[in-house]
Amino acid sequence: MRILHITSLFQPEQVGGAELMVETLVRMQAGLGAQVGVACLSRRAQPPERSDAATIYRLGHGTPFHVLDWAEHGRLDRLRYKLAVQWDGRTLAAMEAAVRDFSPDVVNTHSLSELTPRIWPMLRRLGVPVVHTLHDFTSLCSNGAMVRDGRACQRQHAKCRAYALLHRVCQRPVEAVVGVGADILARHLAAGYFRDVPEALRQVIWNPIEAGSPPAPRALPSDGITFGYMGRIEASKGVDTLLEACRRLPPGGWRLRIAGRAADGLDRYVGLAAGLPVAFDGFVAPDAFLDRLDCLVVPPVWPEAFGRTVAEAYARGVPVIGTAVGGIAEQVGTSDPAWLVPPGDAEALAVAMARVVADPARLASGLGNAAAVTAGTRPQAVAARYLDLYRTLLSPEPALADGSRLQGSRRHAHPAS
Repeated sequence: MRILHITSLFQPEQVGGAELMVETLVRMQAGLGAQVGVACLSRRAQPPERSDAATIYRLGHGTPFHVLDWAEHGRLDRLRYKLAVQWDGRTLAAMEAAVRDFSPDVVNTHSLSELTPRIWPMLRRLGVPVVHTLHDFTSLCSNGAMVRDGRACQRQHAKCRAYALLHRVCQRPVEAVVGVGADILARHLAAGYFRDVPEALRQVIWNPIEAGSPPAPRALPSDGITFGYMGRIEASKGVDTLLEACRRLPPGGWRLRIAGRAADGLDRYVGLAAGLPVAFDGFVAPDAFLDRLDCLVVPPVWPEAFGRTVAEAYARGVPVIGTAVGGIAEQVGTSDPAWLVPPGDAEALAVAMARVVADPARLASGLGNAAAVTAGTRPQAVAARYLDLYRTLLSPEPALADGSRLQGSRRHAHPAS
């Protein structure tokens, strides 16, 4: 099977978990015998990189600047960038050339945060079946997160409805859809997206997480609880809420380590943490950082689609206090609701953290869903589930959930060479 992944960015150029997911999926699928390609944006166009593992098409970009230079530009330049993404004919033509060169059996599109949704109709015109993986809310929200001024949006704002119109018009060629969590898939379906996709071709597949060496058995901490936070340092990720919660904790018996970077610098957050036992560790290797913790706190205020750090923590035997929304809630589970708190609720988060400080023996109960998450994010299993979905899509009569068959041929011609 020939599989082409289309994604905004690909390693080594990346901004978050979507790029890590695609890179891992590509390697795993190639290891399972598939012929795999990737088409992505890049700082400059390059000839295709061909190897036994994958063919990589780095296509440059048709926007006023590269997305990784976003922080260097002002509001007007950013608005020009957003408009250019929507109607980027240069990248659309480069993508079409890559599809024709690779001649895939199926295309799996990923985050279109930096790509025009006109890619989907282009693929239909070429006769290539399309699977789309939902990593974010790009088709519903201009910033892809359904968050504004550090708060989760309760409705779709007028600006986002206008921005999303082209996505809504262009999404009909998508024939199978994957949510990296159940919540993000449900939100898109409720908004009217992908309703023509048969139920058997709407699936939830968690992201692949490559676990390191098995963690050593953990003893109960004897010198206080070490909490940790790992990720982008910003209000939408709940860092403001976390530091406010720390102000409400008892004065001793705990400490907090924060790993990650802030787009606008750490000065504001250092000020919020003044006088607290809080350390800022900067960029870290995840496993090494997690092995220094007793408990990870994952407190985003927005409905994060997956929440990679939850799965990474569970793989290291670290319990998680998380926000009761989106993919975080899905992974933490409901076996012990004390490990979930409402988004943006500093008092509830402080109560959950204080329980652990008062009774470190509670830490073991925070791993109730860890085995299920580790199994569901095993890279080989994730890659195999995607291959099964592609095969179902390419079948002349794909199976429905009840075992019956869809009527009508779903055979597709290869793109013209």
